[in-house]
Amino acid sequence: MSGLAVSRGTVGVVLAATLLALPVATAPGASAAIAPNLALAMSGSALGLAGTASVGCAQTVVATLERPDGTPITHGTVDFFSNLSGISGNFVGTVPVAADGSARIGWIPGVAGAHVISAVYYDGGSDYQQVAGNTSVTAVNLGGVCV
Repeated sequence: MSGLAVSRGTVGVVLAATLLALPVATAPGASAAIAPNLALAMSGSALGLAGTASVGCAQTVVATLERPDGTPITHGTVDFFSNLSGISGNFVGTVPVAADGSARIGWIPGVAGAHVISAVYYDGGSDYQQVAGNTSVTAVNLGGVCV
């Protein structure tokens, strides 16, 4: 066993960044994959709107996927990751995209600090390009009080 250990979350974030940097190649005459829009938001507490969360208190990460014309994407999956500055990322989970174009997952910050929550969308086919997005959340320790 080597001394090198890499978490699944770190691999996913690095892979997502690499995939986004590569050009998408299409065969002659084939239609190009659509580049969807991915937006992330936090919900579940009054603090979520201010980009803040309470340590130990449940939050919901909501990824919203739309075509360029604004209509929802209704299939595929979203992988979610959490990364605390200076510490490798953690894989939070994989969620299917719902009929309204959203994918939701619960997240509980375990320590205070600046967290980056990332999401990577996969179509599972050739209709849509893979896309990634992120949002920042500052977790504060309120002594177990959830607001």
